[in-house]
Amino acid sequence: MKKIAWLMPITLLLCSAAHAADPADTPPRTVSVDGQGEVSVQPDRAQLSLAVDAVDPDLKKAETKVNAVVRAYLADARKLGAADKDISTAGISVSPEYVWDNDAKQQKLVGYRARRDINITVTQLDRLGDFVLQATEAGVNHVNSPVLESSRADALRREALAQAATDARDKARLLADTLGMKLGAVRSLNANDSEARPPVPMMMMAKAARAPAADSGNSEMGFASGEIKYSANVSAQFDLLP
Repeated sequence: MKKIAWLMPITLLLCSAAHAADPADTPPRTVSVDGQGEVSVQPDRAQLSLAVDAVDPDLKKAETKVNAVVRAYLADARKLGAADKDISTAGISVSPEYVWDNDAKQQKLVGYRARRDINITVTQLDRLGDFVLQATEAGVNHVNSPVLESSRADALRREALAQAATDARDKARLLADTLGMKLGAVRSLNANDSEARPPVPMMMMAKAARAPAADSGNSEMGFASGEIKYSANVSAQFDLLP
């Protein structure tokens, strides 16, 4: 009985030591890093959003006014080089227009508002200012600031992402080499990208005479395309091997 009593604690100690030395229970050695990538390019096209609206007691007259301005501007846009495939006028809306009648204490119908949206992809950025100025001259009364784009946007986003991943790997490898270890496989990876467009001056919506000394709408408006920056960030965790 005494021998059995001595053997039991020894067996338990050996099992405990074996369990503590099990490599599967050893936390993995890892390194976490962030990587950045950025690609800059000049825009080669712009999205121009405009709209024409008019209010009239007669709905038909309101629609006629709007359609006349749209037709006039589309003719000018085509002269400036816009192709039919780059023009969309699908956005059409009609709504009643009310004012508050203090005497009757209720809304009073005064007419109808007709509206048509115009979207143009301008592929000749040296004529972008002309597209805007021609719109105000034609009677377009809503002109949004153009949105500059690159036709290679998807490829440039991927290029920035690849740069960020390479940057993360190179940083992790540098740390591993400095510590006398080898860089193992990637354990986790998170990525995101963004796009920064250059600011474009807001376009004047009031109709104005064009300056005769201006060489183009771009110079008259002081328009410069600048560069679009596509950036990406990557957070990665790698194994460190002896």
